[in-house]
Amino acid sequence: SMGIILLIILQNIVFGSYIAFRLYQAFFKKYNMWLIIFIFLILFSTFLIARILVKTFGIHIPNSIIFATHLILAFTNYLFIYLAATDIIRLIFKLLHTPFLSHKVQMIIVLVLTLVTIIYGYINSHNTKITAYTVTLKKELKENITIAALSDLHIGADMSPKRLSKEVQIINNMKPDVIFIIGDIIDNNIKDLTQAHIHELKKLNAPLGVYAVIGNHDYYSSDAETIKKLLTQADINILIDNVTYIQEKGVYIIGRDSLRHTNDDGSMRQNIKTLYDKVEDKAKPVIILDHVPKGLKDGKSINADIQISGHTHDGQTFPLNLIVRKMTLLSHGMLVDDGFYYIVSSGIGLWGPPVRVGTDAEILLINVYGSNQNQ
Repeated sequence: SMGIILLIILQNIVFGSYIAFRLYQAFFKKYNMWLIIFIFLILFSTFLIARILVKTFGIHIPNSIIFATHLILAFTNYLFIYLAATDIIRLIFKLLHTPFLSHKVQMIIVLVLTLVTIIYGYINSHNTKITAYTVTLKKELKENITIAALSDLHIGADMSPKRLSKEVQIINNMKPDVIFIIGDIIDNNIKDLTQAHIHELKKLNAPLGVYAVIGNHDYYSSDAETIKKLLTQADINILIDNVTYIQEKGVYIIGRDSLRHTNDDGSMRQNIKTLYDKVEDKAKPVIILDHVPKGLKDGKSINADIQISGHTHDGQTFPLNLIVRKMTLLSHGMLVDDGFYYIVSSGIGLWGPPVRVGTDAEILLINVYGSNQNQ
């Protein structure tokens, strides 16, 4: 984790200095260059500064200011992308000895493009889609089951109780039999999970109940016991390396403890075989809930039927989404391997920049049929 922080600081200095210098060239030529670069570098680093103040020094910063630092981060990222792209064009024109736009006009175009992208990305991130999947198991099921699954709420600066209320409404309108929450309920600070949020979560309505596993961000913000206590107030059943049986449908749910970090080797949590030992009737279908999608191996090793994960945000914004899609087996969607259904949600909320470009906020609607049922 320390390595990632150092990488972000280094990236901040390199990207920030480049953007600051280009802004100086475009608009601030009559001032001291170093002063201008320093001012912009501080501005571009507000996201990191706020994180350090909250995390290391326990200083309370209002959510509106935290949200502003997230917006500045989004702005910096896209400013860099558009500036680098137009600077490559500038270089080509220079090699061809052809005049290009002045620094000022170029920067105005880049700023407008960035602003339009951020506005679009913000609106898009709040436009939650419903993604429906149909699953037919190899095993028999008492009766078909309708699952609503959501992940990555990231309750914090951008997930207000009002927004959460809207998402809860969408889920309840789907009339699911059961609701699964697949981790990263809180973004970065346990204090962000207010009684108002708990009040909204309590409205989640499914005859067979609401089950949740926790994610890596839940660990960043607090400890499992505190989160469990708070979510129990919202009538949510927390499964942390635990197995439950849904009698009415004849299906087992294995809720795995989250990996604390993406590079976690999993030694902090129970082995999948140990959890599977708690499944009394091995002929019954098994659904695994696991925040970080680590592949098909564990699920297939116990002959599970479905795994539902989140965590990836599908890369959240372009061009990061393309990298995440290359690096992961499945950044979002469904993959079927010999009757094992591996499902990854792109999630509802966000980490950092409050924008989605090239990805969607989604809630999953999974219709599950047994081998003995007609659809």
